[in-house]
Amino acid sequence: MDVMFMGADSKLRWRLSWWRHRYRPVLGMLMLPSMLLIGVFSYYPAVRSLIGGFYQWNGFSAPTYAGISQFRQYLQAPTFGTEAKNIAILVGGSILITLVSQFTAAEIVTHLPRRAAAIAKYVLVLPIVLPPLVLIEVWAYLLQPGSGLVDRILGAAGLPQPTWYSDPHLALIGILLVGFPWISNLGFLIFLGGLQNLPKDVLDAAKLDGLGAFRRVFAIDIPLVIPQFRIVVILSGIFAVQNFVPILLLTNGGPGTTTLVPGLDMYQSAFSNDQYGYGMAIGTLLFVALLIFTLVVMKVLRPRTT
Repeated sequence: MDVMFMGADSKLRWRLSWWRHRYRPVLGMLMLPSMLLIGVFSYYPAVRSLIGGFYQWNGFSAPTYAGISQFRQYLQAPTFGTEAKNIAILVGGSILITLVSQFTAAEIVTHLPRRAAAIAKYVLVLPIVLPPLVLIEVWAYLLQPGSGLVDRILGAAGLPQPTWYSDPHLALIGILLVGFPWISNLGFLIFLGGLQNLPKDVLDAAKLDGLGAFRRVFAIDIPLVIPQFRIVVILSGIFAVQNFVPILLLTNGGPGTTTLVPGLDMYQSAFSNDQYGYGMAIGTLLFVALLIFTLVVMKVLRPRTT
């Protein structure tokens, strides 16, 4: 009987291989339109942006070669130091917030009873489908000085009512507050998937050894989900650098240059000042910085277990 099944399995694999080789050109032709669209709308703009930083271009006249002058111009700009400091604070704060809030939420959901865990998972994931602009507008209302819900609650409690987006010392904190409690995000699902797939025999052994929940998190859970931490750190850092929309809508880089970041500077240079080449130069520097950041994170957060 086993020999018969092995023969049938071998014959099936041979037929699949024959069909694959026979119709590979047809499959290639069917995939060609999709590959062309991806190339035209994804890869070409990326490559064009990397090259465009070496040319001065206002979007209308012919580009003129400028070498590295635009890169030097940005690095020597008066606002470069402020932008670098702001983006470092936002990236560091976003990563810390993401790791703590979303990993904690994933831990709690993982150890809830099955029905409660299913309900909590869907409730926490549901806000992900909301358009980002809606979320930003809601937080603009919540943190509106004086009449916003947060300030009214603070006022009722007899506490100071900050001017969140007008105070230079609080503007970046107000940006980081958007999305509180910061659970409804992709990182939560990544951590949840990692925790739900931990080896059951390791967890059972920890129970038999009398390992408490708090010690288990640091001794077992975190070391075993280091690959998930690596992914979340990289995605959070990239998102924090790219997502200047809240700053654009809430402060537009102000007050002064208190919340100005490279992404917003790139956007304003290209679409407000018609300096497309200069904007592409900023984008290229951001790409290099993110590439270095990704390589460093992948090197530091290597799994220590096998």
